[in-house]
Amino acid sequence: MRQHALRRPLLPAALTVTIAALTLVPISPALAATGTSTITGHLTDAAGHPAAGAFVWAQTNDMSSTGSATTDADGAYTIPNMAAADYRMSFRPDGGGFAQWAHQKTSYGWADPITVGAGATVVVDEQLLPTGFITGNLLNRDGTPATGSVTANSSPENFYIDSRSLQLDGTYRFELPVGAYKLQFGVQNAFSQWNGGALTFETAAPIQLAAGQTVELHDTVLPTGSIGGRLTNADGSPAAGASVSVRTQDYSLYSYGTTDADGRYRIDNLLLAEYIVGFSGPNSVTQYAHGKLDPDAAQKFAVTDGRVTAVDEQFLPTGTVRFVAHDATSGAPISGFCAWYFGTSSFGNCADGTELVLNDVFIGQYNFDVNIDDRQHFNIPNAAVTVTAGQTTTYDAAMRRGASITARMVKRDGGAATDGCVQAARVGDVFSWSEYGFCSDWQPDPVTGSVVIGPLEPGAYSVIAKPRDTALGLQWLGNGGGTGDRDTAAQFTVAVGDNLQLPKVRFDKAGTIQGKVTDAATGAPLPYACVWVVALSSTFGGSGDCPVSAGADGTYTISGVGPYAWPVESAYGRYQWRWSGNAVDRHDAEKVTVKAGKTAKANLKMRTGGGTVTGIVRDANGHQADVLVTAFSSVTGEPVQFIGGRYTPEGQPAGTYTIANIAPQNVKLRWVTNDGRSGWIGGADFAHAQPVQIRNNKTTTVNITVS
Repeated sequence: MRQHALRRPLLPAALTVTIAALTLVPISPALAATGTSTITGHLTDAAGHPAAGAFVWAQTNDMSSTGSATTDADGAYTIPNMAAADYRMSFRPDGGGFAQWAHQKTSYGWADPITVGAGATVVVDEQLLPTGFITGNLLNRDGTPATGSVTANSSPENFYIDSRSLQLDGTYRFELPVGAYKLQFGVQNAFSQWNGGALTFETAAPIQLAAGQTVELHDTVLPTGSIGGRLTNADGSPAAGASVSVRTQDYSLYSYGTTDADGRYRIDNLLLAEYIVGFSGPNSVTQYAHGKLDPDAAQKFAVTDGRVTAVDEQFLPTGTVRFVAHDATSGAPISGFCAWYFGTSSFGNCADGTELVLNDVFIGQYNFDVNIDDRQHFNIPNAAVTVTAGQTTTYDAAMRRGASITARMVKRDGGAATDGCVQAARVGDVFSWSEYGFCSDWQPDPVTGSVVIGPLEPGAYSVIAKPRDTALGLQWLGNGGGTGDRDTAAQFTVAVGDNLQLPKVRFDKAGTIQGKVTDAATGAPLPYACVWVVALSSTFGGSGDCPVSAGADGTYTISGVGPYAWPVESAYGRYQWRWSGNAVDRHDAEKVTVKAGKTAKANLKMRTGGGTVTGIVRDANGHQADVLVTAFSSVTGEPVQFIGGRYTPEGQPAGTYTIANIAPQNVKLRWVTNDGRSGWIGGADFAHAQPVQIRNNKTTTVNITVS
């Protein structure tokens, strides 16, 4: 089972990794470009003189095409044999540490795209930015030189600029472009601190650097302490070779260790704070001192300057869990099922036959997910099990049977079978596209072009099919052929136990939709906006799971769509999600007609503003609770914005949720907890949930009680 974090586009963080790789890792010949185009130009220093011996680098956003060169005595360079693509280019002076990006940018995130056509010669001249120097040292508290590394990040963006190891005497020296910076020290490979003794980027003071200026800094390693103790098994014997973790409540500080043959451990170089101490036990389950499996219930231990905080621990007793399963209707035994516990520590397994036994499980209460990939039976998401010391607890899972659909896919031209992915959308219920978990044939049927979808709840469904052959087009299965409109797709009704054979999915040749995404008020392009012809998931993150992302100039290309009329949805940052023609929901979208082998045009204009829904989240006892909340159109059942809640990428406050920039409309709200519980506001399901009116520039409060 794949699990994915829920993310929004956060370009600077993602790009930092790319930049660091370019500055530290030698270029691999396997990445070299093989095309017919050329990039050439001249590099000059800040005074306008030729910059000889500088390293020049060009790369596409996905690193599929790269090239490099070194400037000659006149500052000239040429990178031949480049593929036609959009590139970002960096220039590293001879002997310099930082990489400057065209044109005169200090990070990849701000670099200008360089468009290179097939067979073209593109001239990219660049002048190096004026620079200054930041020098200094890092000393231990006893005055001896510290060991470690130092990294210069831009302020306020927190983009990586340059890094180096501390010299043997604890000193360092950077030549950097004029600007503001913050320095991060990696101390003894144990922890990080920032210039001025700050613990975080946000609390460090920016260092202003002018042309020709030298700024000198002197920093001292922050005070530290240790945590140590002894770990024993439930019978009192030493627990040797166990992993020990210490961390603060917010994970901002953490470290690791291992127990020795006598169960003893010690973790040094811990910054002064309160720590939670965890010990990895049987089934890789972490027990927290003292005797807790929930880190939120664990004791916190204060680390003080120069002292060892003693934390001894004894593993909890263990028991055994035995799982069997049967069909809830017929009573027939089921084999090959799986049972997994998803908590702070996850564990479980799958049965080889009709029985699954999990040994050495810590005592306590667990909610297991019992599931089977037979396309016929539904999961049991919260199978409650109580483990008793030295005892075997048996859980007999009554697995409810659903319906299934078999789809056969062929090429319309010639009728040859072809593989693809098929997803069923329940009529009158929620639906969205997700790149993760969408494909129905991740374990393809032995017969080419045949897939089974299930289990399905009884009801009416439409299906959408995506061929693996990129020359063929996406389609909703219609009556007598494909369609791009979910509302006109054919509907198929299934009951419990059915295995419905669909009419053949006949894939037509594909066409393309191209356009540009811009701000409706300013006309400015919206780089990396997400676009698609099917409703987007509220949890997509724009980093591999957005079906199509626009380029840096806001232009996008949706290829592989069938020759039908399609709506196009766009999503971006703090903008309203809208459909083509500025429609609030898909029913009112202006359709884009696609022809096989042709390109249709559709420019999209996005708007800020919209309304907000927010609230506090509590459990049945009035205690603070955390959920993820999705707002769905009450008309179409499709998401209308990114999720809200504590565990969203921006980290909303605990016990709350906020969803902003919703286009004015009526929505229905669904919440989901980390342990899989879910519910709707005002009803048992989407059909019966209470609509919430979203008004432009207004905030609506809807509090949630988690059952």
